[in-house]
Amino acid sequence: MMFTYINSEIKVMSFEERLNSQMEACDMKAAEIHRKLGITKSTVSKWVNGIGKPGGENAVKLAKILRCNVSWLMEGKGSPNKNVELELGPDLRGQAPLISWVQAGKWKEIDMESLRQTDATFYQHTANVSEEAFALRVKGDSMTSFTGGKSIPEGSVIIVDPNMQAEHGKVVVARLEESDEATLKQLVIDGGAKYLKPFNNSYPTMPINGNCTIIGVVKQVIQDF
Repeated sequence: MMFTYINSEIKVMSFEERLNSQMEACDMKAAEIHRKLGITKSTVSKWVNGIGKPGGENAVKLAKILRCNVSWLMEGKGSPNKNVELELGPDLRGQAPLISWVQAGKWKEIDMESLRQTDATFYQHTANVSEEAFALRVKGDSMTSFTGGKSIPEGSVIIVDPNMQAEHGKVVVARLEESDEATLKQLVIDGGAKYLKPFNNSYPTMPINGNCTIIGVVKQVIQDF
């Protein structure tokens, strides 16, 4: 018995074709990927247009939000739905660059878009914040409560939104005129007077007037174990 073999070219989808196909299947726009991964719009545009593709952690996160196999998405290996993690966990809204307390004190001088292009450390978060949000690692124990209630221990990472209105009771990052570094305290407004209050009662509550600039409002506290 004889067999005739007909050579046929099997077209392999490129990364951008797989990406666009899965985005369409999930009804997900580039802007949503930009928001959820906390990366620049130009970076997502490059992926969509085949100019580049993600690597490492970003590749895994991209496959996760698109609900597909990362090996298939990145290399075309396997099938889209094989070994997919369907449980996505918390709704990650983005990632914020970790800056120093001195940088926080001068946050208006920082180009956040340029900062995102550097090798700065970024923290994933679930907070509903603006694109200008940044992260700070807490120093000292002035916001550690030893009597119960709210507490922000030393070493925690806070997500701060500089575009949120500071109100009574909010935890804020502020800078006093005599200092180059920002500080972390609770804003208290009582009868028109304003104070910066620590959670640790061994530290004093500071009255403020024109000598203080409120830099941003804390929206989330992240603790590493």
